Amino acid sequence: MGNQYVKPERQGNSPYTRSGIPPPATVKKSGSDKPSHRLNDPMSLELHMADERVRAAGLSPAEREWRMKWLKDQHLHPDEPIVVDAVHRQLNPIRILYRWPWDKLYLHFLKPTFGVYYGTAIRVLVPKIFMMFLALETGYYYWKYEVKTMPLREIIVNKDEIDKAYPGLREKALVDPARHRYLSPTFDKRTSYLDVGTTQRPW
Repeated sequence: MGNQYVKPERQGNSPYTRSGIPPPATVKKSGSDKPSHRLNDPMSLELHMADERVRAAGLSPAEREWRMKWLKDQHLHPDEPIVVDAVHRQLNPIRILYRWPWDKLYLHFLKPTFGVYYGTAIRVLVPKIFMMFLALETGYYYWKYEVKTMPLREIIVNKDEIDKAYPGLREKALVDPARHRYLSPTFDKRTSYLDVGTTQRPW
């Protein structure tokens, strides 16, 4: 309660309240005077604190005023809670740019239509699935359509022994990429040519 708290004067000897006034006696729900172990009342952890008057017993007027203020603070404005997106997400301009389409779709369609939980799940999973599919398709494209007829030059350790025993074998066995102007060897072996006729180019 800060500096405004004033300890109330003791008006009794009860150790359970600040003012010393003992709390009211606990009233059994059944209204019977029988011992608790002879009744079938359900066990309650609230005991006498279930009554608001009992909870406020022993409070000074200043404490009651602070309690009233605290209770009023629990009532939120109809516009609350206000979610400020810039407070929760610290994004750089590049991330803001590439996230902009899906963020707009989430705010104006996914969230109002599917709710926060399912809308967020769709917002998170669908772009990742799309990027994964695009990566797989790109890899599959290169695996299927990339020319595989250009072998790589390997390092031959015993090339001197090979040249001595089999002269000219390495030149016939290995493919020189520069010989084909770094094009596929199948380009020079093509059988179909397109006759474009006489061109008007000066060269």
